Amino acid sequence: MEKAKFWVDFCLEADDEYGDGHVCHRYGFGIELTDEEFEELYQVCYDKFEVNGWSTVWEGHEALYDKIDDAARYALDKHLENEDPVYRNPLDVLWELSQETIDAF
Repeated sequence: MEKAKFWVDFCLEADDEYGDGHVCHRYGFGIELTDEEFEELYQVCYDKFEVNGWSTVWEGHEALYDKIDDAARYALDKHLENEDPVYRNPLDVLWELSQETIDAF
């Protein structure tokens, strides 16, 4: 089992000259992945050079996407429940792989 860490939020922040956005680094979460799932995550990262829930193509990796997305939705809801309940259950749940996990590959 390997732990993968992600950032999750309901908004993006622009951070480069091309206008590409990244998740605000306010809320994080981690999930345990089997060795096979962690290897699959590595392959998605290697093939796409970024791993997120809004622009990464997950074709052929739908089960892994669903596992991460479900965990992201739960984590964001719990963070918002504790910090700002008025924003619970946001329409957009945006997540991306943390640099810490990318470095672990």
